[in-house]
Amino acid sequence: ILVASLLSRQIRFRAFFRVSFLIPYLVPLVAIAQVWLIIFDSDFGAVNTMLQAIGLQPVGWLTTGTWAKPTMALLVFWKNSGFAILIMLAAIQNIPIDVYEAAALDGANGFQKFVRITVPLLRRSIAFYVIISTIGVLQMFAEPFVLTQGGPYNSTITAGYALYRYTRNLDLGTGAANSFLLMLLMVFLTIAMLKMMRTHDED
Repeated sequence: ILVASLLSRQIRFRAFFRVSFLIPYLVPLVAIAQVWLIIFDSDFGAVNTMLQAIGLQPVGWLTTGTWAKPTMALLVFWKNSGFAILIMLAAIQNIPIDVYEAAALDGANGFQKFVRITVPLLRRSIAFYVIISTIGVLQMFAEPFVLTQGGPYNSTITAGYALYRYTRNLDLGTGAANSFLLMLLMVFLTIAMLKMMRTHDED
C-alpha cells in the first residue's frame, strides 16, 4: 500500500518504477524459479559468493530446512508484490481528490492522510487481495516443484505439491480426499473474509 501510494504521486521516473515493480509478475514463474536456483546455489550462487567475499560462511539456502522455506517465500513475495501494488494503485487512484483536499484544510499531514484516509478506503481492495493470495498459497505447486522438490526433509511441501505427490504415487484416494478438504478450506476462508468485510461495512 505504501509503495502504491508513492507511485500514485507525481514523482520523477514514475513510469519506470511502475514497470519495474510489475515486471516480476509478468515473467513466467518457472523462469524466475530457475533464476532463484542460480542466485541461491549453495556452491556457486551469487548470494553465497557475496557472503564469502565479506568473510562469511556460505549458506545452504535451498538445501537446509532452516533456510529453504524463507528462500522460497522470498520468491513468492517478489513475484506477487507487483500484482498487489497494481491492485492498490488502481484503488488509490479511484479515491476522490476532494477527500484529501478536505483533510488538508483540516491540517492533516501526509502520514495522517495515509493512515486515516488511504488505508481505510482500501479495505475492499485489501480483502480482495488477501482472499486471492490465500487461495494462491493453498494451491502453490510450481515453486516447490522447481526449487526443492518438497525438500529438504519435506520442509517445503505445500498443499498443492502434496496433491501432486499423491497422484504421482497413485494414492488416488488420499489425493481425492485432500483435494476435497482443500476446496472446503478455500470456500470457508473466502466466506469468512467476505463476512468480516460486510460486518465492518455495516458498522
